[in-house]
Formats: sequence, structure tokens, C-alpha cells
Amino acid sequence: MNFLRAIIKLFSFLVSTLFFYSLIMLCLFAAVVGLNYEKCRGYLLRSWGKVCCWIIGIRIESKNKAPEPPFLLVSNHLSYIDIFVLFSQLRCLFVAKSDVKTWPLIGFIIRTCGILFIDRNRKRDVTRVNKLISKNINTNQGIIIFPEGTTSPGYEILPFRSSLLEYPASRQFPVSTVAVSYKTEREEAPAYETICWWDDTPFFVHFFNLLKLKSFTAVVNFGPDKITGNDRKVLAEQLKSDIEKQFVPVISEKEFLDQNREFKPIAFS
Repeated sequence: MNFLRAIIKLFSFLVSTLFFYSLIMLCLFAAVVGLNYEKCRGYLLRSWGKVCCWIIGIRIESKNKAPEPPFLLVSNHLSYIDIFVLFSQLRCLFVAKSDVKTWPLIGFIIRTCGILFIDRNRKRDVTRVNKLISKNINTNQGIIIFPEGTTSPGYEILPFRSSLLEYPASRQFPVSTVAVSYKTEREEAPAYETICWWDDTPFFVHFFNLLKLKSFTAVVNFGPDKITGNDRKVLAEQLKSDIEKQFVPVISEKEFLDQNREFKPIAFS
């Protein structure tokens, strides 16, 4: 039954994704005759996110009001599912790691839909992406970044990298925050295993196993206040602290480490 459920969800997900992608491409062509492409794309990506959440079986528990464009939103990062969840709540684009471009189908689609990519192995790429962030924040859309730089099991917020906060720090642009968490039903496997993507499981294998879940809940807690600072490193610490206040751990640190004794937390230099 779970396997059949996953097959049906996967087929529905692919059909809906191709449908919305086709509409976005039509809007791109229509921009030649004056259509506001960014605005239309924002609404279509948000609709795609909502439909994907419905297909996958994600219930959203949201706290506080989501920001309206223009905004820069900082989020913790647990899984690729974060993208669908946040798309469903906001008109936005993401800054994603460059390796996302290699994902089957999804990589091609989000690459051609305007998602911003950063190669974290090239320090010079940070300057390029900061310029793109400044150019893409407007009344049609906001930008979301994941300063942790990677996903985690969800028992803590990882240290924040401050490199992509140069734009808001230099302009003293107010930054919004959101804390994302997940929980599964009692009869299902725990969320840190099935939803958070922190181990070496290949993307498609993890995604297909996730689709076997009947449903699960995404807890989306938007920060009530925007944070401003003129030093990116200090700003990073303030944002991390604010998200920690809103964050609901997916699993306790003790429980996770007791069950995964060989796990080594990521340490950033």
C-alpha cells in the first residue's frame, strides 16, 4: 500500500510540476508583450508549492504573518521539502547550492525559473550572488537564504555563515526570519529519519520513501520582528538567535545522539 501511494504521489507531483513549469515558460514568452513576468512567476511558484504540499500530504501549521515582498528571509534548513513548504507561503526565489542543478527534472526546472545558485567551494562566487540578491529583491518577490549552508537532523540550529548577509548589512536592510520543523503521525517513522535529509541517502531514494508517508506536518514559525544590523557577522548571530527562539526541534539532541552514536555534527571554520 505504501509503495502504491508513493507511485501515485510521484506521478501526480511530476504532472503538476510540468504543468506549472509550462505556465511559467508561457509567462516568460508573454513578457515580450509587457506581461510582468516576475509577478506572474511568483504567484505560479506559490501555487505550485501549495499543490505539491497537497499531493505530498503536508499540513502546514503557521505562526505569525509571512512577509510580503520586498523581503530577505533567513531560514533554517532541514530538507529539500523546505522549498515546497516555503514556496506555498511566500512569493519568493531561493539561493540554492549549485549541486541542486544536477537533481533529475527539478534541477532543470528551478534553474530555468530563476532560482539563484551559489558554489560554496568558490569564495569569489559569494560576491556574484550578493549582487544577484540585491537585484532580485523587489515588490514582486523576496529572496530566501539558508545560512546554515546544509541540512541537519533537526535537533539544533547549525552555525550561520554570514557571507550572504553582506547586502542587508551594507544597506541596513531589515531581515525576516522563519523556523521550519516537521512532525509525523505516531504510526509513522520519525520525522528526523523520513523528512530531514542529513545522511548519505541519494535524493530520489529519500524522496520516494518520503512519499510513502500518508501525511505529515510542517511547522512554520515566522519571526514577529525584522532584524537590522550593519555588521554581517553580528547580524548572522542575531538571526540565528531569533530562529532558535521560534524553532521546534524535530528530535531532542540526546535522543538523536543515543540512536546515532557515529554521527559527527558539522563544524564550520
